[in-house]
Amino acid sequence: MKRKLLKLAFVGFCFASFSVTGQDTATLNLDLSTALKIAHDNNPTIKIAQMEIKRVDYSRKEAIGGLLPSLNAVGQYTDNVMKQVMFMPESFSALMGGQKYMEMGYKNSYAASLSAQLPLVNFTLWQTIKNKQNDIDLVIEKARSSSIEMTKQVKDAYFTLLLAQSSLKVIEQSYFNALETLKNIENSYKQGVVSEYDYIRAQVNVNNINPTLINARNGVELAFMQLRMVLSLSADQKIEITENLESFDHSLTNLDKIDEDASLEQNSDLRVLDYNIIGLKNQLKLINTQHLPMLSISGSYIYQTQAEDFHFKDYNWVGSASLGLQLTIPLFSGMTKVNQAKQVEMSIKGLEMQREYAKEGLALQIRSAINSMKAAKEQLDANKDAIKQAERGYEIAKVRYQVGSGTILELNDSELSLTQSALNYQQSLYNYLSAQATLEEVMGLNEKNKAE
Repeated sequence: MKRKLLKLAFVGFCFASFSVTGQDTATLNLDLSTALKIAHDNNPTIKIAQMEIKRVDYSRKEAIGGLLPSLNAVGQYTDNVMKQVMFMPESFSALMGGQKYMEMGYKNSYAASLSAQLPLVNFTLWQTIKNKQNDIDLVIEKARSSSIEMTKQVKDAYFTLLLAQSSLKVIEQSYFNALETLKNIENSYKQGVVSEYDYIRAQVNVNNINPTLINARNGVELAFMQLRMVLSLSADQKIEITENLESFDHSLTNLDKIDEDASLEQNSDLRVLDYNIIGLKNQLKLINTQHLPMLSISGSYIYQTQAEDFHFKDYNWVGSASLGLQLTIPLFSGMTKVNQAKQVEMSIKGLEMQREYAKEGLALQIRSAINSMKAAKEQLDANKDAIKQAERGYEIAKVRYQVGSGTILELNDSELSLTQSALNYQQSLYNYLSAQATLEEVMGLNEKNKAE
């Protein structure tokens, strides 16, 4: 029986190991939406922000608990090793045989008490509860800010990878064209149709492209590593990108619909400053409430007895109860509250000035991002035409060289122009998407805001 159990355990362990290995080596098909989801699910900063929201919510509930009555039960036993005494006047002492004091109470004392207190009027407590809601709003906004920042990081890494892959394809095509040209010229050279100079130029052209091709491949690997790090994936996780830069050509923003005046309404930095200003104003209100009176009600019930022995069944228990109101009126505290209020007022003014400066700087960032998008859009349109012209020019140069009316320099120059046009197109599209991601970050837009 033990051997069977060991075999089953071994088989289960092997199956689990196989499953884990399969998960590690499985290829992850990735597009932008999937990358954003993985980043937001795995990012520790966002998880910490969500925990902070829960913590502040518990803090608000703690403040609300101050409105409820506090109830305490106490049990007490006292061994009166030396009993208390009461001194008697001389006239009464003569009647007691000259004894000037007498002991009071018993050796053993027992008491059980129940006390309760409830605030009736407490402006400080009420203001504290109101302030907690702003704390929650501030933490939620910081969590949203972390999400927006993470979205920007993912898009930067993702678009950089797409640019590296697209550039690699262009260079690989250029390398393939150069090899094809070299092969044709080599055949013609062996037949004595072309000169040795053309053959050498074709070889040099292939060798010149080879280092660029190696750098492009290394750039793709580096971009993959960067994306894995942003997504918190393991270094050996295989990734298959299902999109390219051209996939986002249809999603270019209509720049005419961007309202620059309203573009900062959702900016997270300004919203955080707004909540901080509200928090300081609430703190000022809280300080001012400490000048106001407080009223509370309290009550207690005591059940007690005393005895010289431990015959509990013979004890006589006596109960007593009390109920009262307590009114506290602050009169003077050495001007501490007044000076605290002055400090908060200065902090509010400083934050308001900081917000104005930040707003001006963010407005410049938006204008710069829009200008970059416009410039990239113009370059994108021009590069599309340039690619068509370069492709046509390359075909003409290739035919001219084949019929002997063109030179190897013309062919190489046309091939270089085609490669450069394709790279310029990819770069301009990347520049547009990068500027658009920056604009969305400054405007405080996430994927939910964009969908709406």
